[in-house]
Amino acid sequence: ETQQEQRLAHQLRAGQAALAAGRIDQPPNDSAWFYFRGVLDVAPDNVVAQQGLDEVQNTLIERAIEYAHELDFESADRVLEDASLVTESPERIAAARREIRGFRAQRMAELEARAVAAMDEADFGRAERILVELVALGNAGNTVNELRRRMEEARVYGGFRPGQVLRDNFLTRGLWTPDSVVVLAGSYIMGSPVFEKGRAESEGPEHRVTFRRGFAIGKTEVTVGQFREFVNQTDYRTQAEQHGFSMIYHHSSGRLARRDGVNWRNSYDGGEAKETEPVLHVSWNDASAYVTWLARGTGKSYRLPSEAEFEYALRGRRSNRYWWGDEAPQRVVENLTGERDVSRGDRQWSTYFKGYGDGFWGPAPVGSFEPNPFGLHDMAGNVAEWVSDCWHDTYLRAPDDGSAWINPGCERRVIRGGYWASRPDQARSASRLSARPERRDARVGFRIARDL
Repeated sequence: ETQQEQRLAHQLRAGQAALAAGRIDQPPNDSAWFYFRGVLDVAPDNVVAQQGLDEVQNTLIERAIEYAHELDFESADRVLEDASLVTESPERIAAARREIRGFRAQRMAELEARAVAAMDEADFGRAERILVELVALGNAGNTVNELRRRMEEARVYGGFRPGQVLRDNFLTRGLWTPDSVVVLAGSYIMGSPVFEKGRAESEGPEHRVTFRRGFAIGKTEVTVGQFREFVNQTDYRTQAEQHGFSMIYHHSSGRLARRDGVNWRNSYDGGEAKETEPVLHVSWNDASAYVTWLARGTGKSYRLPSEAEFEYALRGRRSNRYWWGDEAPQRVVENLTGERDVSRGDRQWSTYFKGYGDGFWGPAPVGSFEPNPFGLHDMAGNVAEWVSDCWHDTYLRAPDDGSAWINPGCERRVIRGGYWASRPDQARSASRLSARPERRDARVGFRIARDL
C-alpha cells in the first residue's frame, strides 16, 4: 500500500467519522464534506467518497427541509444552496426546492385563511399577529399587502367595498331590503360659507365632520312598493291613515291643500301612486317605523341617515353649491324646478333653474336620473327626505363624527334635500328644513341608512 493510498484511506475514515458525528459541512477543515471532497480531488472515481458526498448532500437537503418546517425559510434557502454545491445533482435539488415551496405556499394559505377569519370576527389584533407571521415567511409581500387592504376595509367598511351595493334578506320572511350603497369614509366641511348664494343662518357655522367608518345609504328613496311590503307584513297604519288626511298638490291653485283619505298609497296630487314612485304622505314617525322593521327583520343596523351623512353623501366629495356645480345644470341630473317644465294645467315655476327641464311635474319614479358621484340617485331633487336628527337652529356644538344630533323629546326633526317643487336654493347641498315629526305631505319621503 502506497503512502497516497494510506492518506486516502485515512481521509475516508475521517469522513465517515465526521458523518457519524454530525459534522456534515462544519468546521470547514474537519467535516465530512471536506474529507470526501479531498479524496475525490485525488481519486475522482473513488466510489466510497462519491457515496459519502451523496450522503452529505442528502443530509443538507433534509436539514433544509427541517428548517422550512420550522418556518426558517431563510436558513432553508441557504442550506439548500450549500447542498447544490456538493455534487452535480440538479434534479435532487430541484425536487427539494419544490417541496419547500409547496410547504411555504400551504403555510401561507393557512395563515391567510386564519387572518381572514379573524377579520370576519372583527378580531383585528389577532389578524395583525397572523400578518406578522406571514411577513416572517418571506416572499409574501403581495399577499400581506392585499390582506392589509382587506383588513382596513373590514375596519372601516365591515368587509365591504366603497361603492358596493348591499341588499339584505329578512331572516324569516324571504323579503329583501331596498338597495343601499357603501359610502367612502372620509371628511368634509359641513354647512355653507357665509358668502354662498341662497345661504340660511341655520347652515352655519361650517365645521369639519370626519367619518372614521364607512356607512351605507339608500341608493334611492324608499318606493311605494317597498313601503307596501312593510304595511302588508305588519299591518302598520301611518299617521295619515290614523288622522284621515294629508296635504296634496292642487293643480288649479299650484299650492298644497288638505285632502281627506290621502295616505302613502297616493301620489303628490292625491291620485293613485305607482309602485316605483317614492313613497309620500309619510311622517318622520312612519319612516322610523319602517327602518326599525328592516333592522328587526334582518338583524342589521338599519336606520334613518344622520343629517351629516346625508349632506356628505349628497355632496359626493364636492364642495360646490350643488353636487353638479355652482349654477344651473347643463344636463339633466335631478327632478328639479326647471324653466322648461310645464304642468298638465300649463303652469310654470315662478322660481326655477334657468334653461333647465327634466320632463316631470311632481315626483319621478326613483332612479330616473343619473347618480351623483357616490352612485346615489335623487339626493338633491325628486322628494325631500327625513333624517334622524333633531332640529337645531345652528351647528354650534354639533357632533363632528357624523352621528345624529338628537336631544330627548325634541319637537322638530330635520328634512334634507330638494324636491320636485322646491326653489333652486333648496336643492343646494347645505340646505336644510325642519318639521314636526308627525308632519306629512306631498313633498317629503325618506331613504334608509345602514351601519357596516
